[in-house]
Amino acid sequence: MTAPRTVTVHTADHGDLVIPEPQWCIAPHGSEGYRVDIEHYGTQTPLLVPTACHGLAAALPVFFAWRPFSPTDSRIHAVIELDQWHEFDPAGLHQAADALIEHAAVLRVHARQLAALLTEEHQ
Repeated sequence: MTAPRTVTVHTADHGDLVIPEPQWCIAPHGSEGYRVDIEHYGTQTPLLVPTACHGLAAALPVFFAWRPFSPTDSRIHAVIELDQWHEFDPAGLHQAADALIEHAAVLRVHARQLAALLTEEHQ
């Protein structure tokens, strides 16, 4: 078993803190301002959409984030960018996945409609 990782973070309000470092964290730590500002985050994984104009386009990147000293919610979240970054708990992430599946169906309907429109246009 691997020993738990720790990292020392300098804060203006609590001095040097030795805190747990999740295995998935890629955030640089050193000086985070205040203890409440400490954040762990992981590697982003985007949805890759093939496009004719730019090849693979990245959308909806998701990553894990944890603000262990947050006064509002100190749990680990999955974070997705939807014009802004939004945090999700497990149930919310399932709802987002369901919404993506539903939207995929909408995209397929549009693809069929577009194919029909293009067929009509060339007749």
